[in-house]
Amino acid sequence: MKINVKAELGIAKSFEVKESNKNIRKTWALQKRMAKTALDQANDDATPEQFEEMIDGVMELQDTVINYVVEILSLTDAQAEKVEDMSFDDTVALATRISSELLHIEQQPATEEDTGLEV
Repeated sequence: MKINVKAELGIAKSFEVKESNKNIRKTWALQKRMAKTALDQANDDATPEQFEEMIDGVMELQDTVINYVVEILSLTDAQAEKVEDMSFDDTVALATRISSELLHIEQQPATEEDTGLEV
């Protein structure tokens, strides 16, 4: 499959990404890590030690997200540097888009009902 990242990285060419077991496994590992971090952050009663572990987890997630984008797209060092220069939120959004495309999942914004928030 072709993945275009011109909007995010300013790279005009589309990247060929194989829908291989290797890439799908990386995608599931990313999703698992993102879910774990979200669950860890939901703990409002964290002790100082747990809070420190949560920060370590967020730092690990950041490395995981960056590495995922770089490895899945097989970026050169110069291209990978562009990922390093992105904001964390933009990098997560890019990784999420790539993983959604690999898993053939249509991204849709969560509704208030989905999130449990009320108007």
